[in-house]
Amino acid sequence: MEPTLERETAAVFRKALRALIDAGVPFVVAGAFAVNHYTGIWRNTKDLDLFVEPRHAGVALHALAAAGFNTHVQEKHWLGKAFLHGQIVDVIWGGGNWATMVDEHWFAHAEPGRTLGVDVVMAPAEDLILSKAYVAGRERYDGADIMHLIRARGDRFDWKELVARFGDHWALLLHYMILFRFVYPRHREHAPIKVVRRLTRKLGTDTEVADGLPFRGLLLDRYAYLHDLRYEGLADPGIAIAERGGHDPIAVRRRRVLDARAFDAGKVYRPNVVDEEELEELAELDIVETFCG
Repeated sequence: MEPTLERETAAVFRKALRALIDAGVPFVVAGAFAVNHYTGIWRNTKDLDLFVEPRHAGVALHALAAAGFNTHVQEKHWLGKAFLHGQIVDVIWGGGNWATMVDEHWFAHAEPGRTLGVDVVMAPAEDLILSKAYVAGRERYDGADIMHLIRARGDRFDWKELVARFGDHWALLLHYMILFRFVYPRHREHAPIKVVRRLTRKLGTDTEVADGLPFRGLLLDRYAYLHDLRYEGLADPGIAIAERGGHDPIAVRRRRVLDARAFDAGKVYRPNVVDEEELEELAELDIVETFCG
């Protein structure tokens, strides 16, 4: 399936790609376009996801601003946004839950591709799985993308390396491997049984809790597990993860406050557009940094 976009949307996305290329900013294409590259599946998308290393985040947003986009950093640890003619380009350098970041591995293992007539490099399928594995909420679940990526490329993965990329959270990868073998029984060896068995043998051992976190729910769903945080008194895993990554844990607490307000107001399913009132509130809480526009 070829990507199908409205002409204006395609033009904006193409402009963003060329702006970063012309500025010499290293980036990889992720999101729906990368999934399409690997699987042939296309789903309509309202944004273009471009992944950069943290050190290139500012220059990427400046390049887009110079090309006419309105840009801002929405959350300092992972996400910037660029807008033009109502279209959205996400510049991403980490994970929203503080557990992942874009590093040199994304670029060392990327592969050439073509998006909207522009030659680009595609985020590695394995790293897409790593980032998508934590997107497992009621309002957003990327499990099907992971299934399709394993079906398309699992027989070529370096599974030893992928397990290492998940680190202490190897059980999360095991979960998706078992799910894949259920979803696609004819292709089950794309999630090799020898890897499944090796990881399964680690269940019940101290390696399951090697990260020291007594609760991990909020790493997967920032709304559904708020109850555990607010009423059960469980420790917020995001704070420990943020501190280990050198991020300000205060930002985690601010994120929880905003999420709780949205949840209580019944606004969990937030549209992927700029909400001016929310931006003002985020700015007051020192989460938004305006680069330009």
